[in-house]
Amino acid sequence: MPIQPALQFVQGLDLPAPPPQLESAEAAEFSFGPDQQAVVVGAQVAEFSPQVTPEHKALVSDCLLLAQLAANKATAASPDLMAWYRSYVQVLQGIGWNVQSMDMEEKQVSDMDGGVHQAILPVLTAMLGPAAAGISMVVSVLRGLQEMDKESPWITVFNRASEHASGAKLQFGFVDVNPDDPSAIHVKLLALALDAKRTITQVLFFKVSKHDATLKRAEGQLAITAARLDGIRDAVAGKVQPFLLDNISKIEI
Repeated sequence: MPIQPALQFVQGLDLPAPPPQLESAEAAEFSFGPDQQAVVVGAQVAEFSPQVTPEHKALVSDCLLLAQLAANKATAASPDLMAWYRSYVQVLQGIGWNVQSMDMEEKQVSDMDGGVHQAILPVLTAMLGPAAAGISMVVSVLRGLQEMDKESPWITVFNRASEHASGAKLQFGFVDVNPDDPSAIHVKLLALALDAKRTITQVLFFKVSKHDATLKRAEGQLAITAARLDGIRDAVAGKVQPFLLDNISKIEI
């Protein structure tokens, strides 16, 4: 696919008004390292394998944030969480990601005495497989979430970005290079929509009964070549730069 249409697509995206910018020129800049790393990107928890370079970790994060911001703007007047996800996927496709089917599966929520994070652990484990789940930073964090400070910066970012007028939206992405094609980066994605007919402000800690909410989920894979990422780097980075400080946070184990 030619790069120019993707660049034009990025430039034409309508995003929400950016937050007030810090006057200090010394505003902290989030940095990615060479090791396994888990970060919050808006309403998405993204875990990167060491095989993904720091530069491409940053580029993937920018793409995920761009898709969320554009979906927020496009569906601001709609209470339909599925409309938000459709917009999110369309943006990723527009900038060059190959996105597999993201049809949502509606599943009634059973009693969640331990909170949403406990309910989604079996789903994450099944998606990743026992071996990958055993070394996953995200799975480890969710298992120990109850002992964490609910005011931690990454939890604050995630909760704020996940809020929706009719519940909450959240995603978990596991980013790695394709073992059969090292030039390609792929993401295993679990997307969840918690339809509760009201805004949920502490989504991971939210406890519901089967009468309170419906959980919709989708699993899929996204893929993009390193060359395509490099080609859209400046356009995407420039578009999301005003939003980074409010939407990116490192997850500490």
